[in-house]
Amino acid sequence: MKLRLFAILATILALVACKRDAYRIDGIYTKDDGAEVYLIDLDGSDTLGVTAVTAGKFAFTGKIPQPAYVSVGNGKERVRMILEPGTATVNIDERTASGLPMMDAVNAYNERFYGFDKVRREAREALTARKAELNPAEFSVAWDELNAVCTQGKTALCDSMVRSNKDNLLGAIIMNDLSMVNSDAFASLYEILAEPIRNHSLVSAPYARVQALADTAPGKMFTDYTVPGGNPDGTDIKLSDYVGKGKYILLDHWASWCGPCKAEMPYIRKAWEAFHGDRFDVVSIAVSDKREDTEAELAKLGLPWPQILDGAKIPSQLYGVNAIPHLILFAPDGTIVRRDLRGEQICAALEDILK
Repeated sequence: MKLRLFAILATILALVACKRDAYRIDGIYTKDDGAEVYLIDLDGSDTLGVTAVTAGKFAFTGKIPQPAYVSVGNGKERVRMILEPGTATVNIDERTASGLPMMDAVNAYNERFYGFDKVRREAREALTARKAELNPAEFSVAWDELNAVCTQGKTALCDSMVRSNKDNLLGAIIMNDLSMVNSDAFASLYEILAEPIRNHSLVSAPYARVQALADTAPGKMFTDYTVPGGNPDGTDIKLSDYVGKGKYILLDHWASWCGPCKAEMPYIRKAWEAFHGDRFDVVSIAVSDKREDTEAELAKLGLPWPQILDGAKIPSQLYGVNAIPHLILFAPDGTIVRRDLRGEQICAALEDILK
C-alpha cells in the first residue's frame, strides 16, 4: 500500500514539475501557409524548434528548465525575448512579445530607456532651430549637454535595474544596453554580476567591446589595421594610409543598408566642403556590408572623399564600434580627438578645432 501511495505521489510530483517547466508561444505572422518560424537560443545559437504558419498564426510548446534569451521568427523578421515557463504572445509583424513576467519587465524598461532618446531628439530639433542665434562653440556645448543629460538618465536607470537583476537575464539585457551608453558604468557593474550572467553572450560580447573602447578612447594613439581588398581597386588598405599623415581625419563608419548613416551624409559632406584641404579630410569605411551593395550605394551618393570597402567587423573588434553611423576624429599625429560626432555638431566641432 505504501509503495503504491509513493508511486502515486511521485507521479503527481513529476506532472507538477513538468507543468512548472512548460511554455507556450502563441504567435502572429502574416506569411503564406507553410512559412517556417524558428525558435533559437541566442546564447548558443541552438535551434529549439521549427514550426509552420497556418492562417497567419503559429505556436510553439515545450519545456524550459530555466529562462533563455531566444529569437522567434525567420531571418531578419524576428522577435527577441526572454522565454520562461508560461504562455507568451509574439507578434512578428509588430516585433512584440508579452505575457511572461521577465519579458513584460523588459517591455516596461524599454519604454523608460528609449524615452530618454525621444526627449533628446525633440531637444536637438529645438536647438538646431536656434542655431543661427549661437556661435559654433555655444552650439557644440549645448549639443554635448543634451547628450550628457540623456546619458545620465539612461545610466541611472540601468544602474538601478541591474543591481536588482544582477543574477537574471533582465539584468543581462540591460547591461547590453548600458555598454552602448556608458562604458565606465558597464565595467563597474560587470563586477557585481552573477557568474552565469557575466558569461552570457549578452554581456561577454559587449565586455570585449568596452575593453576595445577603453583602448581607443580620446587621447589614445590610433590602432592601425589592414582591410584586405579594401581599396575600390581591390588592393589592401591600412588605416595608417590616411591616419597619422599630418591631417585631421574624420573616419565615418557606415553601411549601404543603414538609413541613419545616409541621413548623416549631408552633414559630413558639409564638413568636407567647408574644411577639406591640407589640414583636414574625410574617409568612409563600409562595415558589415556586401561589397556590391556598398558600391551600388556609393554610385548613387557620389561621395567625393576616399572610401574603404569591406571593413567587415574590424572596427568593431578594435575600436568597439557597436552601432553606426559612428564618426571618429583623428589628429594629424594619429591621436584620437573625438568620437561619435553627429549632425550639426560635426561642423561646429571642426570649426572650433581648425579655427
